[in-house]
Amino acid sequence: MEYLAKSAGETIIQHTENLLKNYDLLKKYYPEIPVNWSLLRLICKYHDLGKINELFQQKIREGTMKKEGEIPHALLSIALLPVKELKKVYGVADVKAMTYAIALHHERDFSQLTKDQYDNEIAKLQVPAKHFPFSELGLPFPNEIARPDARFYRFLHRPSSKNDYFKLYVMLKGLLNRIDYAASGNYPVEYPSNFLSHNMSRVLNGWKQKSPTGTADWNEMQKYVEHHQNDNLIVIGQTGLGKTEAGLLWLGDNKGFFTLPLRAAINAIYTRIRDGIADKANYQQQVGILHSDSLAVLLAEDSENEVVELDQLANYLNETRSWSLPLTVTTLDQTFDFVYHYAGFEKKLATFAYSKVVIDEIQMYSPDLLAYLLKGLKEIQDFGGKFLVMTATLPTYLLDLFQSQGLKWEMSEQPFLDEDLLERHYLQLIKDNLSAEMVAKLYQNGKLLVICNTVRKAKEIYQELSTLLPKVEIQLIHSQFIRKDRQQKEQEIMKFAQSNQAGIWIATQVVEASLDIDFDLLITELSELNGLFQRMGRCYRKRSLVNRNKPNVYVFDGGDNFTSGISKSEYSIVHDEIFSLSKKALRNREDGILNEHEKMSLIAETYTTEALKETSYYHDITTMLAWLSVTENDDKSEKEVKRLFRNIQSRAIIPQKIYDNFTTEINECVRVLTLNSKEISQQFKENPSIIRRVYRSKLDDYKISIAEWLFIKCIRQNQVRFKEIGKYEGFYIVDGEYSEDYGFEALQGVAEDRFF
Repeated sequence: MEYLAKSAGETIIQHTENLLKNYDLLKKYYPEIPVNWSLLRLICKYHDLGKINELFQQKIREGTMKKEGEIPHALLSIALLPVKELKKVYGVADVKAMTYAIALHHERDFSQLTKDQYDNEIAKLQVPAKHFPFSELGLPFPNEIARPDARFYRFLHRPSSKNDYFKLYVMLKGLLNRIDYAASGNYPVEYPSNFLSHNMSRVLNGWKQKSPTGTADWNEMQKYVEHHQNDNLIVIGQTGLGKTEAGLLWLGDNKGFFTLPLRAAINAIYTRIRDGIADKANYQQQVGILHSDSLAVLLAEDSENEVVELDQLANYLNETRSWSLPLTVTTLDQTFDFVYHYAGFEKKLATFAYSKVVIDEIQMYSPDLLAYLLKGLKEIQDFGGKFLVMTATLPTYLLDLFQSQGLKWEMSEQPFLDEDLLERHYLQLIKDNLSAEMVAKLYQNGKLLVICNTVRKAKEIYQELSTLLPKVEIQLIHSQFIRKDRQQKEQEIMKFAQSNQAGIWIATQVVEASLDIDFDLLITELSELNGLFQRMGRCYRKRSLVNRNKPNVYVFDGGDNFTSGISKSEYSIVHDEIFSLSKKALRNREDGILNEHEKMSLIAETYTTEALKETSYYHDITTMLAWLSVTENDDKSEKEVKRLFRNIQSRAIIPQKIYDNFTTEINECVRVLTLNSKEISQQFKENPSIIRRVYRSKLDDYKISIAEWLFIKCIRQNQVRFKEIGKYEGFYIVDGEYSEDYGFEALQGVAEDRFF
């Protein structure tokens, strides 16, 4: 009799052999992983042996979801472990970690099981065990089939960070999960990390060839990180100094994650690496992009070049999501949610144990995300992984928090600066609120970027300025455009910045970081110093100040009031105390040239632990750190953690105007998403899973995210309706105006303040 592991007909022996192939692959590419390799190999062999039980075999052959009285096979697998013999070789802690890694390798609800049920099903294993070919896996016939005693496994217990064997358990279970999922999904658990070092040298040689003197070289910051590849690092370098290249040089030929706070920045860096650094023929085995809109990015880029092979794209997405690629460009919420220790977190932390992670633009994270970051970096450090924090400005309070959490790092005594670009900005502070009249007065010619704190303010300036300057080309970009229009806007602002055109772009903080755009003049509202200096990086990005007697940056600080989006409420875009400290710091200096040294000094002197420790902002960070510590063993579900981690304060909706204009396209998405798998296969001749992903992505093209409180207001005014997609899905349609130039406008009576 053949004992099956999968409904497709794969036997337990075949599945286990596939695991061992992926085990060999993992060990070949990353032999330095801090894990007991012999234990990991053993659990690969034993993890699914519980599937020999009669009820599981009946279920597989009948094609049913569950059989009455069935016990999760992982719990039966540990009954076949030769625990006593293993203890003699490895010791109690090792065998305990091994037993729990197998017992919990699938996240199942054991709460309804009783010990009697468990023991009865274990007893029934005696019959199939007599016929199972253990020798084909190099395993001895079990001398005893029994539930491991309490020294090695406590019924319904789950290991936590309080257990002395926790680290070994996380490594074994996490890597078993990665190997098992790869074997089941028919993809390699890892690809080799062998392209960055060689290809970065190729990038440098390309620079040398383009250089008039042929002597281009890495700058001091880039040389520093390359020299410290084996260290945790904090690097402060001015905007435009090449931090992306520095991050890649530090990663070298290691498994790496490059994290950024904004999807637009992630998209730009991914494209840069894919097209300019990775091998063109093999980029899908080298670099991946991972955020909530990854599929849309890949579909849009591939469709420009060739017909998209959906099955190939599905494999690429799957391998990226499974962390099989050597380099992943991603967001914090896709990676650092492991800090909650939810059921299944182990595969992420075990991977970070042999990875290096780059944290770019750390100053942009909110207090709760900073807390996640601090705790996550400490666990990565404890498990053996490495981190590099890169930023143009680093507040001293953050260094104190790093130290208080036990983080250890190397750091250059001086920040890295471009001596030829120390003076790029002449800043004039205006003690008033930003107005279209003032913008019109200050604009003469060239490229002007106006950055507002809120969508409402940006729209207001756009409308009024269009009337005041009818002959000037004026564009608007913010978060309240549907996705396909937003992507178009991002491309247009990049092209405009590189062109010889004159005109005005009005934006919110969506352009604040990592977009490689360069304007002649910046007019902005004050949010806080970090944000201000990021915004200034979009003006005179890589060129020295030309006119040393005329401002190229105007900052409106709100006068006696707050600027837009700032308040004492929870909806404020930054904490009001941080805003006030920033305003005070700027008012204490005279207008004039603000060089790179002064920017960094302002940050260091303003954002001290002493100045912040009594603020609600600082309290939010420390409270979240404490909360994460006391709740990390609460067995939250992954779905619940995703909600907590993203701190969801927005709702995806389709504006009524968009629904009216694109009813046919939207309804086609709905039609496809209501088809069953057989119907999709018949209609598209493609994998139903990727077809569903594609059509969900197409549907998302017509959505925007609005603030949750605004969504609730619209509900109260009967401006929201729900359209179902089958029994379990749907989307909201909200009354309101929409245009490609202006974006979404809620109906009269609903304010749109405090979102960007």
